[in-house]
Amino acid sequence: MSSILIGPGYLTWNSGTFRAASDIVAEFKKDLRDIESLEFGKIDSVQTARMIVVKCRLFSTWTNLSLLFPSAALSPAIGTALYGASNLALIVNGADGSKLTVVNAQVTKLANLFLGVSKDIFPADVEFTGLLLNGGSPGTSGDYYTYQVGQSYSAPAFPNTSFTAPVISAAWAGTLVNSGTSFAAFYFKEGATIDWEYELDFKPCTVDGFGATDAIIKNFRATCKGIPTFGPLEADTASALFPAQALGLSENQNGAGDLTLTWSGHSVVLHKAFVKASDGFKWSTTNNRLGNLTWQTTVPFSTGVAQARVTVS
Repeated sequence: MSSILIGPGYLTWNSGTFRAASDIVAEFKKDLRDIESLEFGKIDSVQTARMIVVKCRLFSTWTNLSLLFPSAALSPAIGTALYGASNLALIVNGADGSKLTVVNAQVTKLANLFLGVSKDIFPADVEFTGLLLNGGSPGTSGDYYTYQVGQSYSAPAFPNTSFTAPVISAAWAGTLVNSGTSFAAFYFKEGATIDWEYELDFKPCTVDGFGATDAIIKNFRATCKGIPTFGPLEADTASALFPAQALGLSENQNGAGDLTLTWSGHSVVLHKAFVKASDGFKWSTTNNRLGNLTWQTTVPFSTGVAQARVTVS
């Protein structure tokens, strides 16, 4: 019975501590090439690449913001390398004395957000991906990860005072055809869901015999979905849903504006956002006339220089 391994843990990365709301999962991924023989078919496999993906659902604390939402994602320099020359170790600290150290890790999937009181603030996992140690060798023990047992365990203070279930107010600065202003202050009927589209490409940095050694930043944008209430007037809503624009105009040309969500001195701002989709209007005794709206970011520029697409504070 003593061979059954079970128990909780927490993460440390880049001087930050991350407490989990659900299982911490480490996946040891490898690419294989089949070895085939004319006489016997597929007789074996050879490993050609590997990486370690660590993911977990975070406890609902509004902390480690610069780590969870790094500027490399929110204000990306498209075409640049994510990992670079640094080796940031991700450590899974098990309460049973186990310790997994992924020696070269970066955030490769941002944690989506739910801003409201009815659900946890992090509805989806954050993901870290570990690659070969910068300057390391695939054949050297410990150049991807180390695993230890029987280590001393000292849990940091539990961040209960940073628990967050925000009541948010919202404002959208988009220009409406109706010239209305009722989106300047509103709330969401069922909270707001923010999803991140963070695109990375490992292939350009893949080297034969070494696998992926870095990742190139390809794109980032964000969406926010929710049902506006306590503010938007029907005429302004119609203008947002059915803009009288000629086909072929970009949404930025058609009045995209910052969508700002605030609570208790904190904020999430989707810059130059436009209404991408909606549930339309409903004539109902049980549903609001206005259903979900989905905003999507565009890229703001200042004298030809791309600015941050999202800010989190």
